[in-house]
Amino acid sequence: MYIRPEVITCKNGKEYCLRSIVPEDTEQYVDFMYRVSSDTHFMMRNGDEVGTDEEAVEQQRKIIEDFAKDDKQGMMPVLDGDRIIGNIAVRGNGKHRKTAHRCSIGIGVRKEYQGLGIGSILMEHALDFAKNAGYEVMELGVFSDNEPALALYKKMGFIEWGRMPDAFRLDDGTSLDEITMYKKL
Repeated sequence: MYIRPEVITCKNGKEYCLRSIVPEDTEQYVDFMYRVSSDTHFMMRNGDEVGTDEEAVEQQRKIIEDFAKDDKQGMMPVLDGDRIIGNIAVRGNGKHRKTAHRCSIGIGVRKEYQGLGIGSILMEHALDFAKNAGYEVMELGVFSDNEPALALYKKMGFIEWGRMPDAFRLDDGTSLDEITMYKKL
């Protein structure tokens, strides 16, 4: 589903653009994922696991093209000029009738742009997108030590429904739980 470009104003008073991702954003998106995954352990992959070679870029381009063709999925970046500084993706949890009412999200914001309200703006847009796409339940998983994200999700009305002990193992051997949350739309 296409999201028209929209100017958003953040807590710092600066204006940024939020819109649907397009294939021309692929290299910028790969750079964004590499940087965000390198700056924090809260992403599913470490920075060095994010492919940045030509093959990885082409694989990501196909994923972005698939998002553009599917009215029930959306990827929405926030841009500072041409630079992606935040992104949220809404994906269906299945195409079968029993799970077609459920979706999941993935979100990230560059370290230097955190605390400006970009996460809240992305969440609001994702919730609207999901409702318009016909979803009834949104789900997410979050690292148990990601206090800012947990606060955001609770503020947005998400409810914790489960915890997977030792779901994540960091390079230093630390184990962290995954908290699973949902929100009825």
